[in-house]
Parts: sequence; structure tokens; C-alpha cells
Amino acid sequence: MSLLALAFEMDPFHSPFSVPIAGCVMILGIVVSSIWSSTRTREMQSQERLAAIARGIPVPPSPEELALMHGKPSVDSKRRRGNTRRAGIVLIGTAVGLILFFIVLASVVQERDVLCGAAAGLIPFGIGVGFLIDARIQSRELEEVASNPQALQQ
Repeated sequence: MSLLALAFEMDPFHSPFSVPIAGCVMILGIVVSSIWSSTRTREMQSQERLAAIARGIPVPPSPEELALMHGKPSVDSKRRRGNTRRAGIVLIGTAVGLILFFIVLASVVQERDVLCGAAAGLIPFGIGVGFLIDARIQSRELEEVASNPQALQQ
């Protein structure tokens, strides 16, 4: 018999596994409900547009379509680029803080082996640099779209 089955046979609510399982179920529930909600929202918007087309009412352009017609990046594009840049900065700051923590800890406890923990700061540092590179690429793409709006309409 597995350890999990044995733990739940004794008392399922006082098992050492009940909190982690509840946490995982909660996270799974949040993710599934978020996906369902966004899918339902897109479905409703699509139905509204199709109903307007069926009645012969001209469909107003979406905010993204308006931005492209005027040769400007959409608000979503700007927001996405800003969020990407912000994530990169936060991750690099986290990496620097983590590295400094292990350096200070090594000097306080006078143990050089603690410095090995500073290598863990390289992971968020690398991801943060990747986010900043992505933000720069997005900026270049938005500049190209703004300078040549006809390229997207073809």
C-alpha cells in the first residue's frame, strides 16, 4: 500500500498531505476557471459580431484594428512590452538580491561553502535578461509597424 493511501486511511483531514493537495487543487481550479472565463468572453464577443453582421449592421473595428489603421501600436502591445520589461527588471533585481544575500550570509557565518547558494541567483538573472531582450525586440517590431503601416495590411 502506498504512503498516500495509508495516510488517508488513517484520517484524511489530519494527513500531512492534505494541505499540499488542497493547494494544488486550488491552483488548478484558478487556472481552469481563468481559461474558461477568457474563452467564454471571446465566444460572446464573436457571437455579438456575428449577430451584428447577420442584421446588416456595420461592425465597429476592434481597438487593435483601429490602432493598426492609424499606424500606431495598440494599447495591448504597449502594455505587453511594458509588462515584459517590468518582469525582466524584477527578475534581475531578485537575482542580485539573492546573490547578495548568500554573499552576506557567507561572511556572517564564515563559511565559504555557503557561496554555492549564490549560483541560484543566476537562474532568475538569465530569465530576466531574456525578458529584457524580448522587450527590446518587441520595441523594434512596434517601431517597424509604426514606420510602415501598409506592410501589415497586405
